[in-house]
Amino acid sequence: MIFLNFTFKIYYIILSLAFVLSTNMALAGSNGILVVDLDRAYQSSKFGKSIRKNFGLENQSFNEENDAILDSLKQEEIKLTEERQSLSPEEFSKAAEAFDKKAVAIRAVRLEKIRLVDKKFQELKPLFYNQIRPIIEKIMREYDASIILEKNTVIWSLASIDITSLIVERVDQAFMNAKGSQASELEN
Repeated sequence: MIFLNFTFKIYYIILSLAFVLSTNMALAGSNGILVVDLDRAYQSSKFGKSIRKNFGLENQSFNEENDAILDSLKQEEIKLTEERQSLSPEEFSKAAEAFDKKAVAIRAVRLEKIRLVDKKFQELKPLFYNQIRPIIEKIMREYDASIILEKNTVIWSLASIDITSLIVERVDQAFMNAKGSQASELEN
């Protein structure tokens, strides 16, 4: 009898808990608030990966150019060091100063180019977010949501209002469709 009473209480607790959870999950979809981890969407979606890969390919020549310039400067420096023995101190000083000015000028130009490449890289995420905006807006309408919060700023939320996986799925679907037809929601 005690065992039966205990079992009944456990079933009652489980049923009550299931009811509360299902009610909360139903309310989560209808309370007008959704949560998304945009960084995870950017990192894990095929579209985000493609943007970063294309950026890398576009800048591969820049990296190769940097390597070639560095190699050229190293060779010139080695040559200057070898010529030091055959040059007078004044001639070597002039040659070393000219090399130094050249290296400083090249470095300034390269640093500016690096700054521009870094700026373009920093613009990839905002570009991604802007491109997926129509998909997010469509999901908002589907869930009748009036607000989407960034997951990293939310202290706690129910998993049922996190739409990150849904966004990644839809972005991937739109991206794959775009690869096939060269037009998509991502390009509008």
